[in-house]
Amino acid sequence: MKRTSHAFLLATLLNLAGVLPAAARDMDEQYAVFGVGSDNCAAYLVARDRGGRAERWYHHWLAGYLSAVNNAGASTYNILGDKSMADILDWLEGYCAANPNVNFANAVADMVTLLYTDRQNMAPGKEGGWNKFTEQPSPSP
Repeated sequence: MKRTSHAFLLATLLNLAGVLPAAARDMDEQYAVFGVGSDNCAAYLVARDRGGRAERWYHHWLAGYLSAVNNAGASTYNILGDKSMADILDWLEGYCAANPNVNFANAVADMVTLLYTDRQNMAPGKEGGWNKFTEQPSPSP
């Protein structure tokens, strides 16, 4: 049961990030959001101003969301690319100030869409992609 709920949550998060096809939503393009992601941006801004536990709930939710994108996003090691978490939080603050009625999950999904082209495709220091599997010359007889 616990594994099923984790899979459902991951699928929901990935759908928000645009990683899964739109068919994962219902016929009205709706989907369920759990946790503080369902709060609106105004609530996030209040929590950010107050700090403490309330703000940490949003940070933990965001970290889980970004980790899910890293896990399931095509050719994605780190969706943040060269951005820091402080950069991301500043962006979200500005976005939410301009869009207080948008739910936090949609704000994060919009941010991920913007970050996608500058993501890290592989872990630092590693060679990757299909070119790492090149044919080796046959040894001489």
